[in-house]
Amino acid sequence: MSLAGQKHPRDDLDQSEETMIGLYDLYAGDLSEKMLSYASIDDLCKFDILSKKFQALAESRWKELVYEETGMKNGKADWVKHKSFLSEPISVELVDEADYGYGTTFAGTPRVTTNGSIVVMTTDDTSDNLEERTYPSSESEVICVRDGYSLNFSRLVSSPIRSWMLAICGRIGSEIIIVSNCIQVAAIRGNDTQIISREGLPQPGNGFPLLGCETHLIICIDNCLKLYRVETDTAAEELLSFKQSVVATRQNGPQPQDVFDVPISISWGSDKSSFVYCHDTEISIWSLDVANDTLDKVNFIDVAGDDEDIQIDNVALGDDYIIGSSTDRDIHVWDRYTGEKLPNVLCDIEEEDDRLSPDDIIRELHLWCHGHILISSSHLGNKLCIWNVKSGVLLKDHSLELDELPDGNDLTDLAFLPHLNGFLLVTSHLTTFIAFPTNKRQESMAKSMKRREESIKRVLLLGVGEDFHAHSSASDSDY
Repeated sequence: MSLAGQKHPRDDLDQSEETMIGLYDLYAGDLSEKMLSYASIDDLCKFDILSKKFQALAESRWKELVYEETGMKNGKADWVKHKSFLSEPISVELVDEADYGYGTTFAGTPRVTTNGSIVVMTTDDTSDNLEERTYPSSESEVICVRDGYSLNFSRLVSSPIRSWMLAICGRIGSEIIIVSNCIQVAAIRGNDTQIISREGLPQPGNGFPLLGCETHLIICIDNCLKLYRVETDTAAEELLSFKQSVVATRQNGPQPQDVFDVPISISWGSDKSSFVYCHDTEISIWSLDVANDTLDKVNFIDVAGDDEDIQIDNVALGDDYIIGSSTDRDIHVWDRYTGEKLPNVLCDIEEEDDRLSPDDIIRELHLWCHGHILISSSHLGNKLCIWNVKSGVLLKDHSLELDELPDGNDLTDLAFLPHLNGFLLVTSHLTTFIAFPTNKRQESMAKSMKRREESIKRVLLLGVGEDFHAHSSASDSDY
């Protein structure tokens, strides 16, 4: 007997919406949490391609696994960022503004900082190349400002003092640029300036360390932290108003004047509500109370108690850890809350490594931390190192396409640009942007910047004489 035309017994079940069992309904039921608890990150990646419903279902598991692996708290978005740091970056060498007669964008120890919207760098120009200077004295200086989204050259700001340290405070669009040396601090916004001077002898070192945020400025002077509030009243006579001075170290009174090389370092945490301060062998964590204009010490670590030979020259504050670069060429890690020193010591140089001799100049490493992931410069100069500070493992090192650097370690500052997911590196010779795109848009922007800078170089080499500002404005259309 022919079966053609006969009705299959499962036809009614397949066609009935009431009895149809969906894969999503199976996972979205009461057992979903239990079932997803066994899923790995690879499993979650497969879930993502099914539908947006499945992506939402797995969101909490993403956060759990990514935090366990990297210490990052934003789930899948942070996993993508973590993986991008392990991929081959896009390197863009920025053209020196000296080529346009504005003065080089580097000083003896070049610095760079950003609030995400703008990038500010010290320069070498002092008097000749900028028209209509507000401060024509030999001690004045020009600060270079770039756009934080495209890295296009934006403008030059005239500073009343020779600048060694930098910070940015105030609201986006109404930023106050802060510069310091070992005698004074200058706040600059448009044509308005404010000078804060230290009484007595100059402070040892490379200027007063600074931290700025939207509402406040913190200045390290001697062994004190001085807190200033950003004035939002346009009728106010000053840009910054003094609020508090607090002793930062255990010892009261000024530090010995004959100790000229005692390093002082200060760095924000991820949310800019707390920061870490380091003076020689003392590390402390502080909180900023924005509403009450006060600083409070949260924790203190005596580094000398761990190792008398350790002298910390730069620090970073992570969500769970304090990371310190030391003069013994290692990176040391402490638990942020207990102060306990982790056994893991991070170092990308073997003792027998002949690329860096004991006589080479030792400058501090530059650090950026997100979760358990640390990005650091290297004593070998032309590398970025990606670490997991919890495990002490060097995940990846990126050899950069830079010119050979004097002393092997001439990287003088590093800044993370959040909109581009990359790092701006400055040396006494060049400025380089290292991009780690997390999506097609960021990749397109980085490649567009690379084409723009290479085009400017060709114009300069051929002597065409194309106007810099016209070229820079035209390149904005790429973004």
